[in-house]
Amino acid sequence: MVKHLALVHNPDYFPDRDYKSVADEIRKRCDDIKVFIFPDMEVVPQLAELSENPLMTFCPSILHYFKAPRGKVFCGQKIRKDEQLRLLAKGGVRVPRWVYFKPHLQLSEREWGPFVIIKPVQFGYATKGRDIELVRTAAFKSLPLAMMKIEGRIQSVKIVQQFIDSGEHSEDFRVVTIFGRTLYALRRKSLVKLQRPEGSAIKTSEGVVSNAAAGTPREVAYCYDKEILAFAAACYRAIPQVPFQAVDIRRDINTGRLYCFEINPGGSTWNFSSRRAETVPTIEGIRREDQFGAWGIAAEALIEKTRVFAS
Repeated sequence: MVKHLALVHNPDYFPDRDYKSVADEIRKRCDDIKVFIFPDMEVVPQLAELSENPLMTFCPSILHYFKAPRGKVFCGQKIRKDEQLRLLAKGGVRVPRWVYFKPHLQLSEREWGPFVIIKPVQFGYATKGRDIELVRTAAFKSLPLAMMKIEGRIQSVKIVQQFIDSGEHSEDFRVVTIFGRTLYALRRKSLVKLQRPEGSAIKTSEGVVSNAAAGTPREVAYCYDKEILAFAAACYRAIPQVPFQAVDIRRDINTGRLYCFEINPGGSTWNFSSRRAETVPTIEGIRREDQFGAWGIAAEALIEKTRVFAS
């Protein structure tokens, strides 16, 4: 029996043309799966065409409106950063040491090093590098309660995280995967020198993050490092309930060890034809989907999962 695959997208994140390319690749590879494309919109699309055939649904982002009539649904998840770190560590993935930020917290420089990172854990809050700061570990002998406020207004749950030193300029890797298979991978380096707190200063946010939304100059190139790509695949195996991941990885300049910071489980990082991607459609003259052949890779992963999970 032919199995059905519903590809669902949030139109606010990206149009359906990427899915049409993936569907074309699926049709080239098999005739036992029929693909349907639906928007995740408040106006419920007609699902009558989804007959009684076994069905699997995929959406990279969190589903808000679309309700699959049956079958397995793979979609984005709302997982806070602290829970991501727990799940990754439980799955054997190396993550930075961390603790919850609380009054009178004391940290040892011997265990944590001279600097630590403070960041919010709420889902989606640290987007654009907001409220991520580099702080002198010695400051944790007498931290003012005001540092636990977000923009001085909202009490926040924050974590104190081990600082993974990538050198004079913040540098990390973003590996975008579907069911653990790499669609594209980037090396991102801030061109703003990291200002480590000195003298009377106890914290800074200058040059701490290297993501595009932070709004600071940066250098972006494709990454082909097999160790980093394999590390991202291990992150998927640790959190397989999130099918589409944008894994943020940093390499310690002193030890060479890789650390996962988060997997961006909400799925708003489908940056092939998104508005964000349209501002920078190519990197090194190559579109993101052409680095490794993303549409073919996605097609093969979806064929495999649909054959197993459609019901």
